[in-house]
Amino acid sequence: MTDTDMAGAEQDPDLVRYLAAHASPAACADALIRNAQGQVLIVDPVYKPGWDLPGGMLDDEEPAEALVRELREELGLHAEVGRLLAVDTVSARRWGRTIVCFLYAAHPAKAAEAADLVLQSSEIREARFVGDQEALALLAEPVAARLAAALAAERGSHTAVLRDGRPAPVARRDHYRLLPAPMMAATVLVRDTAGRVLVLEPSYKAHLELPGGMVEAHETPAQAAGRELAEELGLRVPVGRLLVVDSNSAALSKYGRALTCHIYDAEPLTPAQTRELRFVDGEIRAAQWLEPKDAQNALPPLLAERVAAALRALEAGTVEVIERSRPEAA
Repeated sequence: MTDTDMAGAEQDPDLVRYLAAHASPAACADALIRNAQGQVLIVDPVYKPGWDLPGGMLDDEEPAEALVRELREELGLHAEVGRLLAVDTVSARRWGRTIVCFLYAAHPAKAAEAADLVLQSSEIREARFVGDQEALALLAEPVAARLAAALAAERGSHTAVLRDGRPAPVARRDHYRLLPAPMMAATVLVRDTAGRVLVLEPSYKAHLELPGGMVEAHETPAQAAGRELAEELGLRVPVGRLLVVDSNSAALSKYGRALTCHIYDAEPLTPAQTRELRFVDGEIRAAQWLEPKDAQNALPPLLAERVAAALRALEAGTVEVIERSRPEAA
């Protein structure tokens, strides 16, 4: 039902009564919460056997609101609800009523350890942080299946859709659209006719950056590079050849996802073009034209390495490949 529908419902008491009495599934909201060591929080409820994930049943409220309330009431934990990792529809044959389970990533307001939790004794007997595999082994099978799907979603970019803990069938086209994949970024080495390199001062970061940004789902990296130049700088120029492919494993990313960045060339800007640069979308506060060495010194080490590799590729007529990897923690 849309907001417009609800506005209409407020004016129609018969519809309000119909919706209030309409049969509907029960619903619960659970959380995947990690501590600073990356362990998962599990709880031992008083009212049923075995370990479970923190959370609980919905009242007449939004799932995320219910989860915030349950975490506060049962664990004394104040947390921000993140993205939805899994939705599991449990059929009525299990509990006599259909239940829709929402499993979210949740992030405590401050670093949480089991000793810091304030357990509601009538609800929770014990809470502990354990590794992923131990959590899967301790949880009841339906909850473990839900957590396993959420862990896969956490590593990817999708929301797992389940029926009784098993992946719900989807069309092949949708299946491929939901596959986990590295994040993609696209950057342009923008130079002027004097050989200087353009570096930007973003409004949302504490360090200088190169022109570019994240690739959206419908774009090629080159298309994303051109779009970012237009959005950030009002600059509409052809994106040139690929200079560098920089791949980083998830273990090296602060966001926990592998990242591949393509760095492209562009024709050097004339003095007239450099004067026409404007910060269209507000993401950029200022821009600087620096000599290549000065640009590398001003940029963070990773970006400085990209500039150096791009300049080498320009001179040699090649494509430089940077591969950064480190095994992920178990």
